Amino acid sequence: MTDNLLKKVRDTITSHNMLRYGDRVVVGVSAGPDSVCLLYILNELKEDYNLSLHIAHLHHGFRGSEADEDVRFVQSLSKSLGIPAHIDHIDVPSYIKKTKLSKQAGAREVRYRFFNRLADDIGADKIALGHTADDQAETFLMRLLKGSGLHGLTGISPVRDRIIRPLIDISSDEIKEYLSERDIRYRIDSSNLSPVYLRNKIRLELIPYLAKEYNPNIMDTLIRNLKILREEDIFLNGFVDRTYSQVLVSTSEDSVILDSSKLTSITLPVRRRVIRRAIYSVSGEMAITLSYKHVEDSLALLDNDRGEIHLPCGIVVRKERKTFGIYSRLEEEAIPQYTYNINIPGETVIPETGITISSTILDAASYKKGEKAHDNNKAIFDMGKFSLPLIVRDRRSGDLFYPKGMMGNKKKVKKYFIDLKIPRSERSMIPVLVAPEGILWIIGYRTDERFVVTDTSERILQITVFKKAA
Repeated sequence: MTDNLLKKVRDTITSHNMLRYGDRVVVGVSAGPDSVCLLYILNELKEDYNLSLHIAHLHHGFRGSEADEDVRFVQSLSKSLGIPAHIDHIDVPSYIKKTKLSKQAGAREVRYRFFNRLADDIGADKIALGHTADDQAETFLMRLLKGSGLHGLTGISPVRDRIIRPLIDISSDEIKEYLSERDIRYRIDSSNLSPVYLRNKIRLELIPYLAKEYNPNIMDTLIRNLKILREEDIFLNGFVDRTYSQVLVSTSEDSVILDSSKLTSITLPVRRRVIRRAIYSVSGEMAITLSYKHVEDSLALLDNDRGEIHLPCGIVVRKERKTFGIYSRLEEEAIPQYTYNINIPGETVIPETGITISSTILDAASYKKGEKAHDNNKAIFDMGKFSLPLIVRDRRSGDLFYPKGMMGNKKKVKKYFIDLKIPRSERSMIPVLVAPEGILWIIGYRTDERFVVTDTSERILQITVFKKAA
């Protein structure tokens, strides 16, 4: 069984190009069976891929002493495997009270921000999460019941940016058998045993009922159909992309404006996808949570000269005489644009964001003697790869960079913030470090792949950020 499971995981990693030789990987470990299995499997494979593994565990502020025990379990696991653990505690109950998000949505948002921030801190290439084939089936049924549309029914993506899910083709039964054969301990989250939340009800009640009364192989059937839907969805998206560009009038950080006449002229199935695409452009993955009714209510506005509706993902849909607009309800704090030349070496105060930037030039010999720091407030760059002057400024519309660890793929800064679930109200306070060749660093977050320090670097620029202006 163990060999078969390892082969299946290898096949998944290969088919989705999840890992490269020498990757540094953050492994999300909750202490439950799926994430513990993921950690052990990656630990078995680490020599084959020359992986550097780091455990990430978040205490959400729920479940009291039970969550405290999870922390102690992860610490013990870290020690026994010799894998460093990074553990944080975030008051999610206070966060969801402030943001009005559900318990599940708030916890997920905070958790993913923790994973991404940690990956930035340690220079990780990938974030490995323990989603399984069972999670895929449950997600399919959840979205089917909510009316999410074909794209929503494609389930959880095996790879999204640097997030990978090596167990996505493995069932929970296979995982438990693997752990049992190896006598590997794990913990059970008691909140998963209560049919209070929709996902729990589907897992504990609906799927067993369907298996008993209708199809004993219901899980295999769901997964097979889900894979077919994903392949067809990828094909359809290519067609919709071309149509979308034809009806697009303008786009910005907070809005997408479409030509209402052209939108009305296209066939209804494509029209629905164009609407979802426009909403995704403004709200990111929250667009997947929209129901069929939300999309239909939006399209119904096309029958009127004017109209407006508010959607639950912070979106306003507004029909004017000639345009159909998707807007964010959330307004950013209005701070004026700013640009400062960086003193090299020396210090530079950025009063708009309350930080001071200190720069130091190091030669290769002195740098290699010191410890390589991975810190939100410190970054290093190869001075042979960019020219001066360097400036710090606010982010601007259209900003692009090549995030470190994304294999040379460029990304809009706007999309990067959306994927990190950074609240819009905070984005305008995040400065960027820029050279004539492009963005070096989204300060406090990710550096650009093009300017990384390598073994051949001769002169190195170290930038340190102090949170309080001098």
